[in-house]
Amino acid sequence: MENFITGYPGHKNTIRASMLEVMGKEKYEFFFDRWLYWFFTEADARFLKSLGLKCVRIPFNYRHFEDDMNPRVLKESGFDHLGRVIDACSKEGIYSILDMHALPGCHNGAWHSDNVTTHAAFWDHKDFQDRAVWLWEELARHYKDDAWAAGYNPINEPADSLHYRLPAFYSRLDKAVRAIDPRHILWLDGNTYSVEWKEFENYEFPNSVFSLHDYSTMGFPSGVPYEATPEQNATLEAQYMRKSKFQRDRGLPIWNGEWGPRYANPRYEPDAEAINQACYNLLSQQLRNYDKWGVPWTIWLYKDIGL
Repeated sequence: MENFITGYPGHKNTIRASMLEVMGKEKYEFFFDRWLYWFFTEADARFLKSLGLKCVRIPFNYRHFEDDMNPRVLKESGFDHLGRVIDACSKEGIYSILDMHALPGCHNGAWHSDNVTTHAAFWDHKDFQDRAVWLWEELARHYKDDAWAAGYNPINEPADSLHYRLPAFYSRLDKAVRAIDPRHILWLDGNTYSVEWKEFENYEFPNSVFSLHDYSTMGFPSGVPYEATPEQNATLEAQYMRKSKFQRDRGLPIWNGEWGPRYANPRYEPDAEAINQACYNLLSQQLRNYDKWGVPWTIWLYKDIGL
């Protein structure tokens, strides 16, 4: 529940705490159950199929499956909505990648890991890492025979300031998950918000895909608007080439797990039409690059409040 998706200020954790205080437990639980249900239904899956899409990346918070005050006790209810979305997509011939977007202790300092402190404590406390491994083992047990689950994206946009801890954790997680489910793909995000691969050279990750996130500042309000100049097009391709060098040098599979612009809402921005046309042009140029290099992608984001 990132703020630009829902329109509520703050983090998912604080939003939920505030609404629990105001609504009481019964109404709170009813509201969020219905909110999750209506956010993605079979109609959404049919719409994605109409666009020709073959795969969807489903982000979720560890708190759907475990409570901080009751660690390592699985909440089976967490599988209800996740399984419902996977099933809806499978009926339309669409695969699902399971993306843990928020991990215990927070794996980066940003709002999208539900971090209210900016400190990525996940890397400093083994118990947070132990809980993440435990939860992925539980997820692997549940989905190991599901052919429509395209695999597991263990950490969204990790940010390990010391670099070596991320591949070491992936190596540990790989062994734990493979002991339960040797068949599903691991979709591994690069470090520093999925843009670099320092310290990965000494590890082997079979049956894995290495994910970069290829956002361009030209698609955001603070960036220089995209005007399709030769220099801008060269910059777009160069940024992809930089992020994918590790994979390309080693002949490893690549996945662009996130990318996309931020659009303007005409209710608030008088130049919205021009801004959005530039965003569409930027998106088209990036797609041409991905077609050129044969890169599969999942865009961020399918649904929000209008941005």
